[in-house]
Amino acid sequence: MTTTTTQSTRHAAGLALGAVALLFSAAGMAGCRGDRTDKPPRQFFPDMDQQPKLKPQSETQFFEDSRSQRPLVERSVPFGSHAVAAESVASDAWAGMIQADRDRMLKADETFSFGIVKGSTMAEPEYVDYMPVQMTSELIARGKERFDIYCSACHGYTGHGGNEGTVGRLWSYAPANLMSEIYRDRSTFQGKDGYLFHVIREGLWRPDGGNRMPAYKHAINEQDAWAVVAYLRVLQAAQGVPFDQLDPADQARLETTGGNP
Repeated sequence: MTTTTTQSTRHAAGLALGAVALLFSAAGMAGCRGDRTDKPPRQFFPDMDQQPKLKPQSETQFFEDSRSQRPLVERSVPFGSHAVAAESVASDAWAGMIQADRDRMLKADETFSFGIVKGSTMAEPEYVDYMPVQMTSELIARGKERFDIYCSACHGYTGHGGNEGTVGRLWSYAPANLMSEIYRDRSTFQGKDGYLFHVIREGLWRPDGGNRMPAYKHAINEQDAWAVVAYLRVLQAAQGVPFDQLDPADQARLETTGGNP
């Protein structure tokens, strides 16, 4: 009889303690939900809320140059995720994409990647007269799209620069007129396709180090830069064409738009 009573008492006490713990737990949870407080929120796993990290293009005191975004290690090159050696399958049609991707990342083609003659260097560049890609209607259309997005704000939709572009009107000096003879004549380095490609990708700098035009290689890759050059050549060729020599469709479009593209 004594044993039974003791076990029953212990069982009842256990249930009571469990009920009390449950009440305290419910009260604690009720206190967290819906309450307004000026105290910091409870952080049960603070390392997940406050992870040490550096955001791109932000300033940091950790590195000597104060840049959080680190430059590539000298002489390092990107590599692809393909597990296939491109050379071993070079004859297979499906491997063309792999080889082209590899060449693009390694910038194996100096002319395509930098606009310079093979064997030339960027320290003493010799720009190519003509672009190394085939001129097609698709390339020109792509160039127009990229030009209208990134170039027209300063140079205007027709490339005349000056006060044509929305941004160009606010500059202390007029943006270049890309339709002028200096950018047409391939006997001068400014008129070469490779030079125009280089300026699109790398920007334009004064001898004193001042920047006259920002680089756009962050937004315009090599193929698109050549496409912009192709479209510029079309714009230049279209300058000065008599109205009566245009196709009827182009005449009607110009009359409707007042000469705007």
